Amino acid sequence: MKKAFLVFSILFSCLLFSCTTIVDSERPSWIDAVPEIPGEKVFVASGMGNSEVEARSNAVLSALSQMGEEIGYSLEEKYFRELFSSLVISDLGARIADEYSWEIDGEWTVFVAVTAMDETFEGARSPEFLEIQKREEEISSLLSSSLDAYKNNRDMEAVEDILQAALISLSGDVKNEEYSPEVLFEKAIKYLSNLRIENVKPSRDTSSSSLEFRVQRTKGLLYPMVENALVECSYSAISLSGEIENLSHLSRTNAKGRFVMNRTNPYALHEGNIKISVHIDDDLMFNLSLKAPKELMASLNKAIDDGSLEYSYSFPPRQDISSVVIALAEYNYDGSMRKEDGALKSVLENLFALQGISFETIVFAEGEEESDNIEALLSQYSHMEKIYVIRMGVVSRINIDDKVYSRAEGKIIEINPSISEKNDVSAFHACVSGSSEKEADENTLKKLSQVICGFLLGEF
Repeated sequence: MKKAFLVFSILFSCLLFSCTTIVDSERPSWIDAVPEIPGEKVFVASGMGNSEVEARSNAVLSALSQMGEEIGYSLEEKYFRELFSSLVISDLGARIADEYSWEIDGEWTVFVAVTAMDETFEGARSPEFLEIQKREEEISSLLSSSLDAYKNNRDMEAVEDILQAALISLSGDVKNEEYSPEVLFEKAIKYLSNLRIENVKPSRDTSSSSLEFRVQRTKGLLYPMVENALVECSYSAISLSGEIENLSHLSRTNAKGRFVMNRTNPYALHEGNIKISVHIDDDLMFNLSLKAPKELMASLNKAIDDGSLEYSYSFPPRQDISSVVIALAEYNYDGSMRKEDGALKSVLENLFALQGISFETIVFAEGEEESDNIEALLSQYSHMEKIYVIRMGVVSRINIDDKVYSRAEGKIIEINPSISEKNDVSAFHACVSGSSEKEADENTLKKLSQVICGFLLGEF
């Protein structure tokens, strides 16, 4: 069967190529349009020289160069003599199927058409070429997927497909210049530069305490909204240690290109700025940073940053500060009450000041027992909407090596004066060391104050 196919291919080639090597008055069609032959590859090359032999030599070398580019290694030195003299290369299943030449004013031009059996030629490819071929097939598939995503207004999926293709390109050689990392990065950046993030009026089903945004193209028919885009929202919040820290979370756009930033973090600043940027998969960005030139990553990050939105916001406190009483009951290890000299009041005031909250009524609870605290507060502040009682104190100590460890416990009690209702919001504890009992107690009470006041901050 294989022999019959070979005979058929040779006969088919003869129909496409004339078998003459003499100068002909009519230019053969295969010079201008390379023919397609089932089961064979066709290479058309030309050469010039002061003699027909020189021109033919250059044409054969040119054909071998073409074949070498496709097969993955140089063929000229090994196969020139064989192809020039015998018109065939057995190893590659190749032969000169036709030649055409002419001479003008002593200068010769020769065209040769070389055919090679697909099966034999493919089997001779170098491992390096096969790797390049596989790499380019994967890149081609990703670019096709990217185009489909873009057509469906899923621009960030398109960008990630292109960058995945760039990552493959960075892993080894590619022959197609359109598949180079530089070209692929430029393509991804072009897509990113065509996006805009903007604040929009909240939808009917969006909470009044939430913010709504959308991602949209700046070009294109009707400026389409971008679906399924991952965006990163960066904002500032208060840590339990009383410091401002930067946090972020991810959201995804819906079919209308919109996403909602809910007020879910109780420690987020009531007033501040949100920076919103499109987000590219972390693993992808990390892997690109390991392989891509720094200037390409800098350009990519700049495109993301240039397209980001900084939005100033202001949320009111969750409760009316003027109708709230904060009562403090902080105790030493011996049961004596700490007031202005304690840790609780200063931690509370400093932490809430970061949120722009200043309580009008902060008092020290009267009495040693919890019931005494509550009774005194209800009698004096029955007209207020809410009373928060913070009770905390050192309950034990232990010596380990040269350190003293103090343990403190505390809780928040929420009171609704209008109905005399009392709820224990939560219980807390802390254990911190010090070089002395006094230092251990101070460290522990300060730590517990931060924990309790941080929790209470979330209520406002």
